[in-house]
Amino acid sequence: MKHSLELPSLPRACPELAEGEGPGEGLRQKKNHPMIQSLFPSDTPVLIQGITGKEGARMTAWLVKSGVNVVGGVTPGKAGQTVEDRPVFDTVLDAKNAFPHCTTTSIVVPASRVLGAVTEAIGAGMRFIHLLTEQIPVHDVIIMRKLAAESQVTLLGPSSIGYLQYPKFRLGYLGGESPFETITEGSTAVISTSGGMTNELMTSLARNGIGTRVAMALGGDRVIGTTLGDAVAFAEQLAEVKLIVCFVEPGRPFLKELLSSEHRLSKPLVLFLAGDALDALPRGVAYGHTGTILGEGDASISETRDALRAHGIACVGTMSDCITEVKQFVTRDASL
Repeated sequence: MKHSLELPSLPRACPELAEGEGPGEGLRQKKNHPMIQSLFPSDTPVLIQGITGKEGARMTAWLVKSGVNVVGGVTPGKAGQTVEDRPVFDTVLDAKNAFPHCTTTSIVVPASRVLGAVTEAIGAGMRFIHLLTEQIPVHDVIIMRKLAAESQVTLLGPSSIGYLQYPKFRLGYLGGESPFETITEGSTAVISTSGGMTNELMTSLARNGIGTRVAMALGGDRVIGTTLGDAVAFAEQLAEVKLIVCFVEPGRPFLKELLSSEHRLSKPLVLFLAGDALDALPRGVAYGHTGTILGEGDASISETRDALRAHGIACVGTMSDCITEVKQFVTRDASL
């Protein structure tokens, strides 16, 4: 049966999401969620909220090993302790007073405590907040997004394994324990909601002699702070980025933005759209962690790719085809 060209959609998270936007895209201040405007300096000071916990301590060790300027951490009631020789404070405000130039934080606390941690971070003057924690209640994330938007704070996550850029700066676990020993420096931006696919794209590019300038794992939850559209727009305005490689799951509103020309690209984009297996499964059922639903009238994944290609976007369905497309761009433009 021939389907009309309607993209698969995600189930709505709650009525507060903006009209016409699916989960993961609502409350974005009408297409302009706050986002940093340039790459981080390599010596950017970083705070770790939840530093004395198992994940917080491991993240701190990995970041310090990578040369990241972790200045300290926060765990209520643990002031005076140290982790990796970094001081622990009771509150974010105490840490901010000790390191007034620190405006970047990673939050690694239990899901039930994340809303409080984000609220505290914003109140203390943090401007970039990375959220590693998974399974945060959707209602809490919506509140965090609203608070971040009102304060012009960038919120990466939840469920984000991190951010990575050259020269040698990162947040979270993105790239593994020693990313700058395995990821090649270059002029490509790598963006995905999936942390695993972000890593796989960076390493696959490196194996083929293609370097990364900046990479972001946005998180695959139904509602996230920085959307695919936000991240691509950020990469487009970076002079250091010449090409964008993006892994997208079916159902992401960013696909509709591209097809409707709502998001007009200013730099080459290679879009890796997976999910062909969904076409063989019953329609009207939610699949995967994003809850993607293909309705009876929705386009197939291959039809969606064809439509994107008709809009001039290099859209592929496999990793090997993705690398081939990137190589073709590199062949045509020596600056890549």
